[in-house]
Amino acid sequence: MKKIFSNRGSALLTVLALMGIISLVAITAVDQATTDVELSYNQLHSDQAFYIAEAGLKQALAKISENPAWDSGFTDIDYEGGSFTVLYIDNTVDSALIDTIIIRSFATVKESRGGVETWLVPLEFNPFKYAMYGDEVIDIRNSMSTDSYNSDSGAYVATVLNEGGSIGSNGDVIVKNGATVSGDAITSLDGGLDINAGAIIVGDTSSTAPVHDLELIPQSEYDWAEATSIASTGISGTYDYDPVTKSFDAKDGDVVLTSGVYYFSSIVLSKDAALTLAPDAEVTIYITGDIEIKNSGDINDGGTPSDLTFLSQGDLVLKNSGTISAVFYCPEGSADLRNSSDFYGSIIANDIIAHNSAGFHYDRELDSYRRTSQIYKDQIAWKEVYF
Repeated sequence: MKKIFSNRGSALLTVLALMGIISLVAITAVDQATTDVELSYNQLHSDQAFYIAEAGLKQALAKISENPAWDSGFTDIDYEGGSFTVLYIDNTVDSALIDTIIIRSFATVKESRGGVETWLVPLEFNPFKYAMYGDEVIDIRNSMSTDSYNSDSGAYVATVLNEGGSIGSNGDVIVKNGATVSGDAITSLDGGLDINAGAIIVGDTSSTAPVHDLELIPQSEYDWAEATSIASTGISGTYDYDPVTKSFDAKDGDVVLTSGVYYFSSIVLSKDAALTLAPDAEVTIYITGDIEIKNSGDINDGGTPSDLTFLSQGDLVLKNSGTISAVFYCPEGSADLRNSSDFYGSIIANDIIAHNSAGFHYDRELDSYRRTSQIYKDQIAWKEVYF
């Protein structure tokens, strides 16, 4: 009887041990499952936070696209069960950034966090892809002609081609009365081409070209140019310059500009006056009023157009055998070329009129010209950030 009782006790102990092991395994499994659920829960919220941060970043980029001056950021914006905050960081926050902008977006969902950032730099663009481009209208007639040459390869007479002198507009393109375009004539305005039988277009014509965005030069850039201008010290020769009104006038004399930035309210050249650049000089002229070149006045005659840039808020008048070699950018002003005048380089204006045997000679070297945008930005980097 004692032996039988002993066996039963051993069996009971074995069962209890097995039950203990099973309970431990069950507890461990439940604990592991709970941990897995918590990890999955946290990972889900972490992923949500990342995507909400990315949504905040995209909203900031959309704001900048609508208004390049936007810099206010966002603070605790509720979004899809979480919230995001976007920081706008430029050189006013971190002087080392210079012209770079960092857009940093952070998001929180429950206890989980996520973040992303992108880096923006000024966009580089080439406004001088055409000989002449008028935002609203370009009107050429009465034996006016265009062609092209390459200042990097030699003089005009050695490199001139009856091609490459293309014209364009976001509005109307009018070519009449014996005018010749040795290149294309294009517009982005349906029905915007008005070319009569007496005109010659050597290249193609199109009214479905993409819109050519003509960025306005911000007033802040003109203010900087006025403060930086070397008009009082960088000019030599025979001329009149008023340091108060910033007007410039030259008659019957030679004027030389050294390298640098100049700011004028107006420029008038007449009676065989000639404005040239010093050897190897590169000059940028900001002008708030009009430029008038007449009666055989010349600007940078025989020089390289890309060495002389005009950024203007006014109009350009070139007439009576005047000559200019430059690039002229004035998306809100007018350009009037006529009476046997010659322009070497490129013109961008709101409206352009070229009549009466005027000649326009596009410098093909300008195809590589670049200007840094003061408004639009280019996205160059993106990364995930943690906090």
